[in-house]
Amino acid sequence: MTRGPKRMPLTGRQAEALTHAADGASLATVAVRMGVTRERVSTLLTEAYIRLGVAWLPREQKRSAAVREARRRGLIPQAAYTSDGPTLAEDIAADRVWDLKKAGE
Repeated sequence: MTRGPKRMPLTGRQAEALTHAADGASLATVAVRMGVTRERVSTLLTEAYIRLGVAWLPREQKRSAAVREARRRGLIPQAAYTSDGPTLAEDIAADRVWDLKKAGE
């Protein structure tokens, strides 16, 4: 699959699904949050991966790469870092742990 254009925006629903999925929530959890089916969330995320140019990555890397790219482009909100929340380093480490967990499925 080819990479998409750098500026291709996400639809509102694709951005919403990716924002909900950014914390590592399962497709079922994101579906409940959005009030849609799990299959619809899967489709929205797949379409977002294509538009963000990460669809070619291995399955276990797509979500975190898509979140990073969408945040870099300003398409979804940046993660909130507060004094009582995770630090940037902790969040990056958690992202890596999530990738490793997904790779082990």
